[in-house]
Amino acid sequence: MADTLTKAALPSADKTAADRTLSPVDLAYNYILEGIVSGTLEPGMRIPTESVADELGVSRMPVRDALRRLEGDGVVTIFVNRGASIAEYSYDQVIELTEMRGVLEGLAARVALDRITDDDLEQLTHLLRLMDKSKNDLTRWTSYHDDFHNYLTSLSGRPLLMQQTKRIRLMLRPYFGRYFASTNETEVPGLEHQRIVDTIVKKDPDELERVVRAHAQVNVLKVASFAQRP
Repeated sequence: MADTLTKAALPSADKTAADRTLSPVDLAYNYILEGIVSGTLEPGMRIPTESVADELGVSRMPVRDALRRLEGDGVVTIFVNRGASIAEYSYDQVIELTEMRGVLEGLAARVALDRITDDDLEQLTHLLRLMDKSKNDLTRWTSYHDDFHNYLTSLSGRPLLMQQTKRIRLMLRPYFGRYFASTNETEVPGLEHQRIVDTIVKKDPDELERVVRAHAQVNVLKVASFAQRP
């Protein structure tokens, strides 16, 4: 049976609730995502709607709407008459999702290459600097990491491709989060994000696609080891 997140174990809402420009649904959505990235919300854990609503100072309806949105993202599973839980994926599914991410992000980078301007390159470099400054804060580092990949993928001009890669990354977040938290290894020499930027400068689409694919799949078996085995 899945564990239930108690009110006492809920992550602090201070940082999320501080941004009152967000709608109640976005507030709840971001709050639950932050809990997943930080490791407070783990795969299989039930999410108590009422406790989340109380913590954020909102009604239960926007929390339910946020959960439905998260279900569409593949990170939450909603059971009839049983509430919602953080989605669980098996060892093989994590490997498959990572392979899909590598193929799609490699394709996106290849398509984007001719569109990348000097300003785009500067933005990617800026995100690298933010990642480096945040390497001791997993939640913040993960946010900048996703910004980096989402920005590069967006340059392909393929919105459906962008939608799918973003969704897969969200589905994998709990497992990469567990891996990073246990190893403190956010970058692997030779497969780090700087190499992606350096390859963009070379303007070689074949090499860029290979580098992005390899980057996406680094340590995939170790990451998958944090998922359920059959």
